[in-house]
Amino acid sequence: MSVPTLCFVARSIGEISETWMWRQIVGFTRVRPHVLTWQYIHRDLFPMGDVPMHIQPEAACWPEETSGLARRMHRLRNLPGRDFFATTRREYATITHALREIRPDVMLCQYGMIGLRMLPVARQLAIPLVVHFHGSDLASTLENPWYRWSITSALPRFDAIVVVNTKQRDWIVRQGVEPANVHVIPCGVPTEEGAERPPKERNATAPQFIVVSRLVKLKGIDVSIRAFAAVVKEIPQARLVVVGEGPEREELDALVDDMGLRASVRFTGWLSHDDVRQELRQSDVFLQHSLVPEGWPVSVAEASAMGLPVVVTPCGGLSEQVVDGVTGFMVPMRDVRCMQESMLRLARDPDLRERMGMAGRMRMTQEFSVRRQIGRLEDVLLDCADLLSVSSVADSVESR
Repeated sequence: MSVPTLCFVARSIGEISETWMWRQIVGFTRVRPHVLTWQYIHRDLFPMGDVPMHIQPEAACWPEETSGLARRMHRLRNLPGRDFFATTRREYATITHALREIRPDVMLCQYGMIGLRMLPVARQLAIPLVVHFHGSDLASTLENPWYRWSITSALPRFDAIVVVNTKQRDWIVRQGVEPANVHVIPCGVPTEEGAERPPKERNATAPQFIVVSRLVKLKGIDVSIRAFAAVVKEIPQARLVVVGEGPEREELDALVDDMGLRASVRFTGWLSHDDVRQELRQSDVFLQHSLVPEGWPVSVAEASAMGLPVVVTPCGGLSEQVVDGVTGFMVPMRDVRCMQESMLRLARDPDLRERMGMAGRMRMTQEFSVRRQIGRLEDVLLDCADLLSVSSVADSVESR
């Protein structure tokens, strides 16, 4: 029996913060992936091997990101189908041409916006469509009424929906989608690599905390820095490493200076995946003080897989990812005092750090390994590919 062909669709491939996407593409074994994307960056860090790449023209119009007449006309044209984020008429031809080459048995779209963009093409060509939601596409993006109207109308038309936590699943089911069509599959983590982390000397005098995140307000990095200041007062040799880049870098730098922490806090900027893992190996506690619902933060999961206890807020998928008091601590949002108490407790107690870290690693290994999660995703894709025979899909594509 031939291996079904998958059309894997994402706006961009190779984003430093989306390593999980690359892992999925190169990790598929029961489907043959072809990638359809508009941008492929950091190719040296994310090599695709023999996976075929179909890159759409960079000049493609994204009407939702324009203003004025073009966006209004696009919305007017798509009013009958209530999909205001559908592909443009000009782009439809180039996407159809790519699909004639791919001849897919099933299509997987990463993020709700891309699912909306590809829905008209998939329906026209009779290609089963699976949409993989992650975080903002079922949270802050819903504040855009045009997106909210589009996605709630489209949800029942997707052949299958993949989400990363049960809160997302429950919201989608409340929109009238059959529960059997919604699958909770968090992104996996490379637990085999976590075993490489060397045991650190259990020394309470110089614990190192680490943040790996985009430097944006909604990640609450300023709260982590303020809480860390209390740790330094008690344990002067403690250190904080902040990995990432973003628009808040300047403000966070100023905050570090204002609090007299320059000698204790190090900003690394963006790092490669291997360099991030090296920083994790040298650290003792992972911090993520999120202020918005998270999908399934892979950075937190990777830290747990490497044996680090974590301190997080109970936002979205974090409340399912972290077992409070077992694999780390959960603290209320914007509660600097509670954050610093949890950090101090871990800083003072190397044995507690080790117990929590090993509990987190065991949980990631048993439940959320890359291989396990990709296998579950492939199950969904194969089920959808069976909705139509290979020959009927190929005939439909050829006829366009």
